[in-house]
Amino acid sequence: MGQRLMVLALALMAGAVARADDDFGLWTELAVEKSFNKKFSVSGGLDFRTEQNVTRAARYAVNVGADYKLTKFLKLGAGYMFMHDRSAAELKVDYKKDGVTMNGYDYDHAYWRNKHRVFADVTGKVDVGRFTFSLRERYQYTHYMADSCVRDKYRGVVSDPDNFVGEAALMPDGKFYAYDETVMDAKPKKGKHYLRSRLQVEYDIKGLPLTPFASYEFSNNLSEGFHLDKQRLTVGADYKIKKKHTLSLAYIHENGADDDSGNMHVISVGYKFKF
Repeated sequence: MGQRLMVLALALMAGAVARADDDFGLWTELAVEKSFNKKFSVSGGLDFRTEQNVTRAARYAVNVGADYKLTKFLKLGAGYMFMHDRSAAELKVDYKKDGVTMNGYDYDHAYWRNKHRVFADVTGKVDVGRFTFSLRERYQYTHYMADSCVRDKYRGVVSDPDNFVGEAALMPDGKFYAYDETVMDAKPKKGKHYLRSRLQVEYDIKGLPLTPFASYEFSNNLSEGFHLDKQRLTVGADYKIKKKHTLSLAYIHENGADDDSGNMHVISVGYKFKF
């Protein structure tokens, strides 16, 4: 009976991982912006994200920032963000000290982790008729705070699973492994450096307070030799309800190999108040 329960648990876990690879979520943001003159402004915001087809919270965050327009075509920006972020469950191979021989599998349960992020960017833009083209280059550093998670260890191949007395689980290599123990695994603090490049186009519809836009963004991991970790395609529109109130709605498709997300389809909803 124990074995059958563990097989079922691993099957459900595998299904969860599959959904995370092609998931749907909702991202929401509330933002305020204060302009002191035509060149300098400060902003702040709150955002909340969901995953697993909008059934589970994925991130809570707060941010502050500032922008300064050097010229009509060039803008500088900087900011800080605090995130309370959910790290998804992960099944991974455990190797012996030689780094080659397989020891078994570890299943890390999902856990929440705090992160601090700072960024600085430069944005250039040019108007062509009613179109506005812009390119933003952003350097981003994220500091992951130390934490821990529950880890289930599976060690030793079960040669005769039908007659095995203890608990065993069927793993991705097609073999049964015996449950060994559950421990708390320490997640040390770490830092990641990224260069995020975003190309965007907007269109000003004459006589309407609606501005459609589309953008493509890719993130290069500077901590791993400029490795391309993530790509994001966004299509949406900003609707100016009144002079100081703007509502944004967009569809985002994101795919990547970092530990913030996998392949995501997202509906993004935002509201900004300018004063």
